[in-house]
Amino acid sequence: MRRFDKRVAGVALAAFVFASSTATQLYAQTSLPPFADIFSNSPVAMMLIDPISGDILAANDAAQSLYGWTSKEFRNLSISELNQLPREKIMALMEEVSLDEQHYFLFPHRFQDGSVHTMRIFSWPITIQDRTALLSIVSEARDVRAGSEPLAAYSSNLVEAVRRKSTELQHKSGLLNLTLIAAIAVLSGIIVILALVLVRGRRLVNALSRQHLLLRVVIDAIPDQIYFKRPNGTLEACNQAAAEFIGMPTETIVGKTDREIFGQTNDALLMQQVFGDVNDEGKLINQGEVTNPAGRKYTLEMIKAPVIDARGERLGSVSVWRDVTERRRTEARIEMLAYYDPLTKLANRTKAQEVLVGLLATHRVSHQYMAIAIFDLDNFAAINSIFGHAIGDALLRTTGRRLCDNIDPGCFTARLSSDEFVVFLTSLGSSEETARTAAHKKIERLHSLLSRQTFINGNQITPSTSAGAVLVMPNSEGASEHLRHADLAMHNAKSHGRGSITWFHDGMVQDLVARFDVETALEQALQQGGLRLFLQPKVIDGAPGRHFEVLLRLDHPERGIIEPGRFIDIAEATGLIVPIGAWVLEEACKLLAEHDDLHLAVNVSVRQFLRESFIDDVAALLETYQFDPERLTLEMTESLMIANFDLALSQLRKIRDMKIRLSIDDFGTGYSALVYLKQFPLNELKIDKTFIAGVPHDSNDTSLVELIITMAHHLGISIVAEGVETVEQAAWLRAHGCEGLQGFLFSRPQPADHYLTPPP
Repeated sequence: MRRFDKRVAGVALAAFVFASSTATQLYAQTSLPPFADIFSNSPVAMMLIDPISGDILAANDAAQSLYGWTSKEFRNLSISELNQLPREKIMALMEEVSLDEQHYFLFPHRFQDGSVHTMRIFSWPITIQDRTALLSIVSEARDVRAGSEPLAAYSSNLVEAVRRKSTELQHKSGLLNLTLIAAIAVLSGIIVILALVLVRGRRLVNALSRQHLLLRVVIDAIPDQIYFKRPNGTLEACNQAAAEFIGMPTETIVGKTDREIFGQTNDALLMQQVFGDVNDEGKLINQGEVTNPAGRKYTLEMIKAPVIDARGERLGSVSVWRDVTERRRTEARIEMLAYYDPLTKLANRTKAQEVLVGLLATHRVSHQYMAIAIFDLDNFAAINSIFGHAIGDALLRTTGRRLCDNIDPGCFTARLSSDEFVVFLTSLGSSEETARTAAHKKIERLHSLLSRQTFINGNQITPSTSAGAVLVMPNSEGASEHLRHADLAMHNAKSHGRGSITWFHDGMVQDLVARFDVETALEQALQQGGLRLFLQPKVIDGAPGRHFEVLLRLDHPERGIIEPGRFIDIAEATGLIVPIGAWVLEEACKLLAEHDDLHLAVNVSVRQFLRESFIDDVAALLETYQFDPERLTLEMTESLMIANFDLALSQLRKIRDMKIRLSIDDFGTGYSALVYLKQFPLNELKIDKTFIAGVPHDSNDTSLVELIITMAHHLGISIVAEGVETVEQAAWLRAHGCEGLQGFLFSRPQPADHYLTPPP
């Protein structure tokens, strides 16, 4: 009888692993609930089938959800409409089930949407209201979906399940023993009672047998691996998922030891979770990579717990393994997307900030200095425009590799934004002077490496980088603040010219405040009329009328008149240059309409010129103010040539069609590509004052200016020299064919009224 109890306990143990509400209700009470409740509430798909006609008598909610048919539609179907085997074969197999000869099948089943799936079928005969029907439990053969309950919940359910089942069986066993004793005592007189007891016992055995089969079906439907091991170390039972993992039939696994299944291994996780044992109170919960006997690796969540009956007797242990391989891969992909740059494979800004927090904490303990350096590729937008984004992306990857391959162990690099990279230089020492010297040396080496020539898809590119750095003291906190300081230093380096390296100092914060103040003043000036037009004469030999260049000044409420060198870069960076440029152009058009002898040259920013609406805006101004467009010259820098060549050429041709003159300002300081000059419909070149300053004594400057004048005249373009400050310069320029002169020799910029208001 105890062997019978133990077998039933093993079956009950497997059922409780399912941890569903139906199984809990089924064994938590001393009497079983009606079959209809078990059938309807089961989360496993079930069907009742007439073994004679093959009609589907009922299908529970889980089956309806799986196949897609409603309960009413199921009752109008026969099993041959689901099963794709010939009807004769299906009827023969149902006959075998009715005779308890076969219960497990793999069938191709058609779903409501027309798709065909391979289904695992467990079927057996039952009697309902004196009528025999086949109860079938179905599941997809390759279903790997995990249950919704966490692994930790398995353990408590399993232990409680075993205790309840043991109590129930003990109670039934006691009743049976009492019945048998009573039967023997009155054997001679109550043959009828003995017969009834024997009949009841047979029915109980049949019920327990069917119950065992049902629980076997349920446990095999669970995708998690389940193992029940006896105290002597042999496996008592396992489900279908476990058999598939091990690669052996269930019948072969039962009775074997762990060593016989997994062989000799030094895997730490297997040694603890599989070969190790648990005490009566403890649990083993692990997660890691396990290799099955076939050599395939899985990432598993594993829990192992003892099974103890109500009398405190140790029945063995149960293990549940859940395959989380795909989940871990998904989590790794999500982490890669969240914390790493897909182009360079470097960490992104978010990851860099997390790493910096940890490094700061480490350096506070070790009392070591560290440094943060941000490298920015100069003129990266120009590289994208000239060579294309594919080359630009390749240059970014090259920059990332150069940094990764040349930083010291323990240091860290990341890509912060489009063309910005950060490097954390760690363990620089406990002395500030020593740390700064070591950091500067490392940064200069990286800076030199990033500026080396590279060949990308046949294109020779020599990149240039600007770098900003900040030295971080051992007791420093605030990762974001240090990154911001390094970024300030980097932008300060860019303002000093390409290829510069700048260290952060407190004055940069003050400069940033001043920059913000200027930005605010620009916005207020646009709204409240705080912008002023200044004019500087252009002396052009033989040209009629008065010629001026229009210059802009900001009338600051506290600082007074501010020259453009202190606010144009801010206007460009914030986008305010577009409305400011529009205001200057309209004010110039007003002056041209008011003074018939006036000729004005107006600077136009690249951002303003390349706007699609720019041509229409200029046409509207000509229509509004009605002046001779030949008296208006639009001046642009050479950067226009590479910003967007095709669009720039189209815009320039439309401007010339309006009879407006075109000039390239500060010629010689940019790219000076002759192919652009040849195609652009230009009227004028203005030689930058940095070249005029050396005339006529600097042979390099004089040679270059002569070349520019000769080239321009060959292309039919006139020349204006900026920054003329001496009579000697003016004489030399006129002698070499320069048509126009502009500079302090003739006049400093003055408010427009100074030149245009007639004297009293």
